[in-house]
Amino acid sequence: MEQSQRARVDPAVVTQWLNAAQQDKEAAKKKLDALPTLTRKKESPLDAQQIREITESLGDIAQRIHTTDAGKKGPLYEALGITISYEHAKRTATVRSRPSSPYRQWLCPRGT
Repeated sequence: MEQSQRARVDPAVVTQWLNAAQQDKEAAKKKLDALPTLTRKKESPLDAQQIREITESLGDIAQRIHTTDAGKKGPLYEALGITISYEHAKRTATVRSRPSSPYRQWLCPRGT
């Protein structure tokens, strides 16, 4: 078989492939453009005084959480996005919070 017979391709098929590839590319670009951009700068963790000020600003709420039965705190901690990791060897606990928007404090003690 000579080269010209093996290399024949229907231009309409190639056009369909190119159009489909272009549509896929445009759809992927739209998905990427729709993703939120991470513009938040990395900030240092709150220090003890800043945490104390936030807690004190909560007033009675903090006391009520403190005195609530431990078995009932799970759903609250979950809503506040609180996770606690304990490392036995170092005898340390790391507490993290990623609250959902209804529970966020909008006044940042850092002034940002």
